[in-house]
Amino acid sequence: MKHLVLLLFILTSSFASAKAPADEYFKVDTIAGDFVDAMEIAVTPDGHVFVIQRTGAVKLVNPKDGEVKVIATIPVEVRKKEFARECGLLGITLDPNYRTNKWVYLYYSVQGKPVHHLARFTFKGGRLIAEKTLLEVPHDRENSTCHEGGSLAFGPDGCLYLSTGDNTCPFQSNGSAPIDEGKNRKWYDAQRTSANTNDLRGKILRIRPTNNGGYTIPKGNLFPKGTAKTRPEIYVMGCRNPYRISIDQKTNYLYWGKVGPDAGNDSNRGPRGYDEINQARKAGNFGWPYFSANNKAYTDYDFSEKKTGKKFNFEKPINTSINNTGLTELPPAQPAFWHYPRASACAGPVFYSDLFPKGQGGLPEQLDGCLIAYDWTTTRIRLIKLDDKGDIEWNEPWLGKYRFVHPGDMAMGPKGELFILEYGSAWYDGKDGKLKRVTYSKTPQAIAVSPSDPRMKGLPKDHPGTKLIAETTCLACHNTTQKSIGPTYRDVAGKYAKDPNSIEMLANKVIKGGVGVWGEQPMPPHPQHNIEETRQMVEAILRVRKK
Repeated sequence: MKHLVLLLFILTSSFASAKAPADEYFKVDTIAGDFVDAMEIAVTPDGHVFVIQRTGAVKLVNPKDGEVKVIATIPVEVRKKEFARECGLLGITLDPNYRTNKWVYLYYSVQGKPVHHLARFTFKGGRLIAEKTLLEVPHDRENSTCHEGGSLAFGPDGCLYLSTGDNTCPFQSNGSAPIDEGKNRKWYDAQRTSANTNDLRGKILRIRPTNNGGYTIPKGNLFPKGTAKTRPEIYVMGCRNPYRISIDQKTNYLYWGKVGPDAGNDSNRGPRGYDEINQARKAGNFGWPYFSANNKAYTDYDFSEKKTGKKFNFEKPINTSINNTGLTELPPAQPAFWHYPRASACAGPVFYSDLFPKGQGGLPEQLDGCLIAYDWTTTRIRLIKLDDKGDIEWNEPWLGKYRFVHPGDMAMGPKGELFILEYGSAWYDGKDGKLKRVTYSKTPQAIAVSPSDPRMKGLPKDHPGTKLIAETTCLACHNTTQKSIGPTYRDVAGKYAKDPNSIEMLANKVIKGGVGVWGEQPMPPHPQHNIEETRQMVEAILRVRKK
């Protein structure tokens, strides 16, 4: 009977038609775990994996036996409540000639000084030594500013790309564009960063490192060197939080995910929140904070007077903010490559089978030319098939039968295997980050039932509200037992379970948002849900037991 079931699976699976082989042809192994706020990975030519933690540790993993060694601890600025909310050790990549020079690049928040450093180290004797700072990026840390980006990648052109976030507080803009030009309100104005041609924040930078630890400006960046009120390092501007980037190793096209704002519906101030997967074939402006998705425009909103002005013009964006130190007229805004309602979009590698040896477990030829995109919040992974011109041929879900907890980075290994780094279940100071490896087999195998998502432990399994919670962005900020950016569901149940009026009160709060009960961090509104759905979600939460 078992063999008959397997035969039926093979005959009915979409292997031959398939835009990708069925999930049963892929194996997902956990290589190492117990990482704290796991951020980014870099794979060496011999298959070892560097893993960085936001709190400053640089670790080296041997995938053969899972051994983990701490090779450095970088002194970094870390969060103190709402100060330096997303600072720390943010990015890592290896020099294209790492095999011979052993150069490792890190991007981190300098302790005690409001700047990020892009620095080069040498890996020698099992340690990182000889730090050389290439670039310094000043930024703000107070007033709940966040969105630091920090992803690093080299392209086949030999240039180093660095993503930087808008370094703006998004929590006082009602989920819309943070363009507050009021007095002493610069922290709430992304026009000072993303839309500022003279600022390195809210960008993707492109430089060419030199052997002496400096860099030069390559041709083709957005502003030629010497252009007044601009920075020549800028390749892409108009970014909100480009959390993860990748470079196509054949075309040199740049990809990144834009984590979008929180608005659940369109309003007179602009569109609902959208996430984006973006592609840059050349330098450009991608619109934030004036446009989102396919150039859906925000309006010029006056925060002081609470008045809505005209919509911004994507063909001729104008930045007249008092916090702008760059050009007033900006390059035309480019539309997103692909967009969807707000979650936490990230861009992984573009796969080509001919870059790797055959028969060693690497991903199959059916995935040739696929951009692997993923979402930190929903945990979903997709394959975006690119045609010869770089346009989307198809876009399909992948590995949906496996469970991932906040996938935060991806990288190809030397055999064509895919490494996936899980950030872990808690927003801050979680200790369950994991490094996983995806390999391929021509023979399908049964997928073991994954253990339940640790973020949902204790929620009633068959309750309709539990299913709704699993399909929303709730798990980005909450889980049942470990405090994340919001309170645990166990704490919520302990506070409200005996209150007969709590279901209606909390259900409305989920829709409208709120702040103050559990601290300074606001909960954004979720108007995409109706009141019956939020009642069901609250009912499920209030059934979580104390232990």
